[in-house]
Amino acid sequence: MADPAVQAAAYQRKLFELFAEFFRRSTGTEVKKFATLENFDEVVRSRAADLRSRAIDAHRWMDMELKQFYARESANAFIIAQKIGGLKLVQGGGSRFHRSQFDSVRGSLLYADTVLVPDPVLPWLEVHRQEERFRNVLLLQAVFSILHLKPLVDAELPYPAVFVFPSFEKILEEKDEQTQKGTKLLVANLFANYVDHGLQTLDDVSALVKSDPDHFLKEVDRHKLFIAPGGPLDEPLHKALERYERDLATWRSHDWLDQYRKLSTPVRVLSGILERVSPQYHLLENSEELGSHPLLSIEQQAHYFRLISATNSARLARLGVLGRNRQSLIDGFGREQLRWLCQVPIEALVELRKNNENAAFRKRMETVVMTMHDSAIEDMDRVAAEVSRELSGAIADHKREIRDVRDRYSRIHGQTAVSAWASLGAMLIPSLAPFLGVAAPLAIATKYAYNKVEERSEKKVLSKSLMGVLACVKSVD
Repeated sequence: MADPAVQAAAYQRKLFELFAEFFRRSTGTEVKKFATLENFDEVVRSRAADLRSRAIDAHRWMDMELKQFYARESANAFIIAQKIGGLKLVQGGGSRFHRSQFDSVRGSLLYADTVLVPDPVLPWLEVHRQEERFRNVLLLQAVFSILHLKPLVDAELPYPAVFVFPSFEKILEEKDEQTQKGTKLLVANLFANYVDHGLQTLDDVSALVKSDPDHFLKEVDRHKLFIAPGGPLDEPLHKALERYERDLATWRSHDWLDQYRKLSTPVRVLSGILERVSPQYHLLENSEELGSHPLLSIEQQAHYFRLISATNSARLARLGVLGRNRQSLIDGFGREQLRWLCQVPIEALVELRKNNENAAFRKRMETVVMTMHDSAIEDMDRVAAEVSRELSGAIADHKREIRDVRDRYSRIHGQTAVSAWASLGAMLIPSLAPFLGVAAPLAIATKYAYNKVEERSEKKVLSKSLMGVLACVKSVD
């Protein structure tokens, strides 16, 4: 039986080669030369004419190569994701992979064995998605963003740090009856828990929207069931709806917007909630089928997951993926005060993963959580505070080690300098000079150079350790 790690590496190398080739055909350059994650939109606007002229050839190539690769390999790739062992996190809550998702993966790789990332490119090829106004740009952005993980894919790691797997979300939403029923039930349960306990189906929810729209909107606002993309969690409903509709006006097609504007306000709100909850269903399904813990990168998406968790606690308990302490640790890492951990350079992560330092780091952090009492473990801010305190102590220990190395070699260099002055003094005495010749000064110079190399080597080892990398990141943050 083939090793899943070997299979994962082979699948991803080919997949990322295809991504890179499509990007080169689309832009004429490499990812790092094209833009940063922050200014992608700006660069696309400035090069619109050039990108438009390349698009036909690039998409024709994609239809011949990438689509055929998915047709051949994607079903088996999902099976590979199931077979990968170790502590796995699965990203979800939305279908995009942008800066927030990339940063979340970087931070998670400090302690997880593998982060499973739903392929953000495949959803653009599964179905036509006529509702999207800038389909080609968003497809290109998906390829651009995911290619930032390529150094981890190309590295010969003992097991996959990341695995980009096909989630089949769009095709399941459109054609799979179980997915459609499951999503509707998830939404119905959400409204039954927060709006009206008598609701059992999505049809019941729709009936309530028509019969008592004021009650529906009041309860949605009270329980914060409608959160706009990029909006604060406590935003009043009318403000959140305005923000949501500004976002739609930018990204949705004119035909789709025409139909949307014909809906009443309560139906618009229901439609928006359906849109936000649907990815949560896929996240739960992927977590269950892949034996992995949910990883949410966006605050608004995490809010919906918490709402659904309160509604479906029994199902989440059945997942049985993580122990309570480990789950609290992973959730705690998502808090704002530990967000700086997401800034570790991808090249540094490659080296840390080659040395399997994530396992030792995870063990150290889990020890912190194990000392906390039950009520503290339930408080993610408390967990994050304890982890932050432990990290501050570890970084302080690292800096002390650096100082110890520096002080020790300062003493050694001082002793060498004393020897050098003694030899120089001896050479100034005519009767001793013939016996010293050039051997003593050369030996002293050689000893100094050797000690200096040793000092730099020790400092380099410390700086490239996990705590050395975190100390550097923390100082920049």
